[in-house]
Amino acid sequence: MAAAHFDFSNTWTVITGGASGIGLTCALEVAKSGGNVIVSASRKPEKTQTALHQIQLINPNVKAKAFPCEVGQEASVAAFFHSIGQEGIAVNHVIHSAGISPNTEFFDQTQTEWDQVQNTNATGSFLVTKYAALQMKNNPVHGDFRGRILLVTSTNGINSWDPVSAHYDASKAANNLFVRVAAEKLSEDQICINGLAPGWINTDLNATLPPDVREKESAKIWMKRWAEPDEMARCALHLLTMPYLMGQVVMADGGYR
Repeated sequence: MAAAHFDFSNTWTVITGGASGIGLTCALEVAKSGGNVIVSASRKPEKTQTALHQIQLINPNVKAKAFPCEVGQEASVAAFFHSIGQEGIAVNHVIHSAGISPNTEFFDQTQTEWDQVQNTNATGSFLVTKYAALQMKNNPVHGDFRGRILLVTSTNGINSWDPVSAHYDASKAANNLFVRVAAEKLSEDQICINGLAPGWINTDLNATLPPDVREKESAKIWMKRWAEPDEMARCALHLLTMPYLMGQVVMADGGYR
């Protein structure tokens, strides 16, 4: 498959969860496209440094920075965007991919675990959107918008399939509706927000699933295979560059049924 061409030169993209997983793949794709990148630092410093090194290897001409951010804590998110502003950086794009997805049998899920998932996934999306938009309001208008925000949600928030992920699915359903609600408000300041809802992806985490589960789930996909991380990253960048898409959650699941 030929790689899509994007031009992110002279822009800054913030990526939460950008030190690993889909977030890192998005960061690498932005760098390939000439864009500068800021990632939220991992709790493991070595992982953050590895991510920054990979970004620079992809394109030595772009800048890559990292700042600490706990997405479920308002003070931390506010400090994250304040630190970016203190560097004199105007944020053009945000890809919010930070999240957690524990698998726990339905009746074993505790309120503590439930609250943790909602706080990280649902509250985190609200806080990142809020503080990103507050900074973007100061940007000049480029095309139709001052900035663009993309929330990485999940098809699990649309077509839930397994009670062991009830807390995760509920948080992603909240994200999907939040995109629509936030778009109504952010449009007043010419800030765009959309959502990307991936299906099954060949990640390191999913590689640990039993072969029979992978086979069963692949059979439900019209394309008969799972997505590669770089395919999802290109979907993300595509949504960040589409001129007339606003307040939408786009499913990228290969035709899951």
